Amino acid sequence: MAHPLEALLALQEKDRKIAKLQREIRDIPARKADIDKQLEGAKTRLAAAREDLKKVTADLKQLEVEVGSLRDKITKYKQQQMEAKNNEQYRAFLQEIATAEKAISGLEDREMVLMEKAEAVKAVITERETELKSEEDGVSEEKEMLNERLQEVQEDLGAMLADRGRITSNVNPSLLSKYERLFKNKGDFAVVQVEANHCSGCHMRLPPQVTNDALNPDKLVICNFCGRMLINLR
Repeated sequence: MAHPLEALLALQEKDRKIAKLQREIRDIPARKADIDKQLEGAKTRLAAAREDLKKVTADLKQLEVEVGSLRDKITKYKQQQMEAKNNEQYRAFLQEIATAEKAISGLEDREMVLMEKAEAVKAVITERETELKSEEDGVSEEKEMLNERLQEVQEDLGAMLADRGRITSNVNPSLLSKYERLFKNKGDFAVVQVEANHCSGCHMRLPPQVTNDALNPDKLVICNFCGRMLINLR
């Protein structure tokens, strides 16, 4: 006479595979989210480089405005210089012109530094754009693989659930209910074998009477230590 827990052992093996597939199905969206985060990082780095270039460009334009304003002043000072009524006024305009020209020279030096910085930032932008394109291609490919895997896992899960239904149809409903509650509670094994007088679930040594009772198909034997169903197939 076959032991009724043998059918539950087969069911348990199926349920463990089902649980693994279900975990994978739940994990796939999280894996996609991680991929998107990686892509967002590349986008953020590119946006930061573009923002740097925007700032440098704005600074350059501001310098151009300041230089233009100084040049206008120089033109005005030269006109006023031609109209000077005495040497003192003439020299005063010369001083203003010299001061403005010195300021322009300083601004042009800063302008050169900013232009060099702009070129460096443009090179960084090109690098970030290449990086982003590579990330986008990789993300697209990886997501496609995950979608294919998801479809494959869902198909496998459907087949396994159908097999499970066939197995449970041959199991006593009361015993099945006890098994399902225990499997859900333990999360790994509800039915375990006796191995060398030990429970293979918690590895505790079993009393001889429990070991013998686990041989009897008419008895439902529970491990005193972990609460799992015991079956002895020696």
